[in-house]
Amino acid sequence: MGDKIQVIMDCDPGIDDGIALAYAAAHQDELELLAVTTSAGSTRIERVTKNALELVDFYGLKVPVAGGQDRPLVKAAIYAEEFHGETGLGHCVLPEAKSEAASDNAVLFIRDILNAIPEGEQVVMIETAPMTNLALLLKVFPEIKNKIRKIVFTGGAAKGGNITPAAEFNIYADPEAAKIVFDSGIPLIMCGLDATLKCNLTRNQIMKLCQSGDPAARACGDMAGYVLENFSKYRCVASIHAAVPFMYLIHPEFFKTEKVFLDVDCSDGAGRGAILCDFRWWLHEEDEMKDMILTDADTESFQQELFEAIYSVSECKNMK
Repeated sequence: MGDKIQVIMDCDPGIDDGIALAYAAAHQDELELLAVTTSAGSTRIERVTKNALELVDFYGLKVPVAGGQDRPLVKAAIYAEEFHGETGLGHCVLPEAKSEAASDNAVLFIRDILNAIPEGEQVVMIETAPMTNLALLLKVFPEIKNKIRKIVFTGGAAKGGNITPAAEFNIYADPEAAKIVFDSGIPLIMCGLDATLKCNLTRNQIMKLCQSGDPAARACGDMAGYVLENFSKYRCVASIHAAVPFMYLIHPEFFKTEKVFLDVDCSDGAGRGAILCDFRWWLHEEDEMKDMILTDADTESFQQELFEAIYSVSECKNMK
């Protein structure tokens, strides 16, 4: 590849976020990760920030971590501890982080990074948590959106949900924030359940990771194994949702996409948090349709790419 893609990851580690950071660590020749910021989601803000610091250190990523919002814009916080475990990383225990958070205000931290980007350059925002930080950034500093090329996010679904019949967790946790982001005019790439459920690791692949002598591989196996045993035992696979935005940036050929206009249901009814996908391209000029959704994924290619990346993390770390 040519120039590196500059990215900021806003996340809530989180098992799949933990494995996604391993993938990012293995692809530092293609991706320049400028920062990792956190938002409450998989568990409370103090814990997800601690997890982010430990993961960044563990994978040898030399990037700052900033803690962010501890609750949604409007409603009370909800957490996904049933899925991610009490600590957010299942049964995986990582070494204590050597570094501390660079800031406890992710919104201002992201603003400062974007303001420091040279004129004419833009950053890709990878959003794998509820969109509270990003919504506040765009609401308080609307001029900053010119520094964001696109937002690639895990969340939503064109069909069905996982936290309710209609809604996926990240969007349901703060649909008002998602609405602000969707209305910003920044191009959106939705990595929803339609594709991410197909981006998984099998029981045999997870067992191989767990039995590995490689520390990064074993940690990823421990994380994915928790999902498999406690949440996905009947599917016999563990979906690694948060790795999809990174992989899409490097290997878009693994995915099928469709242009769309995105909106979100912010009502208090049964549809709260549901993504509204408008596929009626004939109502708009082609250049007006800036949003895309991933509609399908090549499971085998995803598995092979992620597996190889996980095993290369330690090698990449030793080369730094």
